[in-house]
Amino acid sequence: MPQVIQGYLVNIKPSDTTAESTYVSDVIAAGAGATTVHYPSQYRSYAISAAIKNQDGTNACSFSINGQPAISLSAGADQNINNQSIVSIQVTPGAAGTCDILAQVSPIYVSTEAQRFRTERG
Repeated sequence: MPQVIQGYLVNIKPSDTTAESTYVSDVIAAGAGATTVHYPSQYRSYAISAAIKNQDGTNACSFSINGQPAISLSAGADQNINNQSIVSIQVTPGAAGTCDILAQVSPIYVSTEAQRFRTERG
């Protein structure tokens, strides 16, 4: 069932085996301040899984998924978010190391799964 996330109509299911997907990577520089990866504008897609890796061995970083409250990630730790519909990830890295975001993305479809595989013709 389609849902609206941050103003975008997300009409794919994260575990849809018929949807094409690929891998993208974003490296947020140390001390960069709050940085947002916005998948519809940067990749014309939605992320369906993401791994956030804090490469700072000294400082924690924080991240927020789809505008939700921020979560702290300790030094050198990582967090996986799987089988979700992700429009944006905001990361605030520590001062001494990068924060890497590795995501599986699926293109923005203008139709639902049922419409894409409808067999009747008009």
